[in-house]
Amino acid sequence: MSIAQQPPDSRRSWFDGTVNIPTVLSVIGGAVGAAVFCVGLYNNVSQRVLLLEERDRQQEIHFQAIERDQAALRSDVKEQLKGISSDVKDTNQKLDQLLYNRAEARPETRRWMR
Repeated sequence: MSIAQQPPDSRRSWFDGTVNIPTVLSVIGGAVGAAVFCVGLYNNVSQRVLLLEERDRQQEIHFQAIERDQAALRSDVKEQLKGISSDVKDTNQKLDQLLYNRAEARPETRRWMR
């Protein structure tokens, strides 16, 4: 009984096509580790996005309050300007009355001024 030896394969490559258990476990472990890392990264980004959205909502509420205050202030200023305008008109009317009612403008007192 002789064992027939096979001739060496001339097409042998540098890559070993056989699979062993430690290699399979390493690849599976790396894939699981990468998946866990990606899930953790996604959760971290998700939390950051939630924080930024909450901050955006707070700033929006803050700026809406500022805009309301500005609108109220604007209407108050308009009312005050209308009041000032009516006061100026009243003052002008009183000045006109004083100018028209001076002694030289009235005919009955004009003869006294000569």
